[in-house]
Amino acid sequence: MQLEKILVPYDFSEHAEHAFTWALGLAKDWEAQITLLHVVSPFPPMATADVMSMGAMSQLDIPKIEAEMMEDAQQRIRRVVAKHDVFTGQVEIKAMIGEPVWDICHTAEKEHSDLIVIGSHGRTGLAHVFVGSVAERVLRHAPCPVLVIRLPHPVQKG
Repeated sequence: MQLEKILVPYDFSEHAEHAFTWALGLAKDWEAQITLLHVVSPFPPMATADVMSMGAMSQLDIPKIEAEMMEDAQQRIRRVVAKHDVFTGQVEIKAMIGEPVWDICHTAEKEHSDLIVIGSHGRTGLAHVFVGSVAERVLRHAPCPVLVIRLPHPVQKG
């Protein structure tokens, strides 16, 4: 097995940060390239329809707002990379507008990623049922192996 390309989906959460730290360790050991990917969700169709029905659509420039969201995400990702001791060229940053699960899997396929390292929020019960798990769906649909990283937690005696 050879790890050359690692994809790390990044949503700016503590969970994603922990997964990125793991990926950095793997990349160092394997001399691999990391792609740090943030997927910006588009305006929900219902929200856009509500705005249109109120006649405010002419004042709302959706493409401009999405472009600003993308630029903000790219700047935030650059700051994340800058705070780590990463040599030049080891981490590529990407931000896109789309649906996280599909775009993570599509990016992994398009870039021939050898591994996806993704943080898990560890939701259970109703939160898991209603919110779902991006990590779980990526695990099911990814074109390559997926390493799901959870935050460390103390072991509870049962």
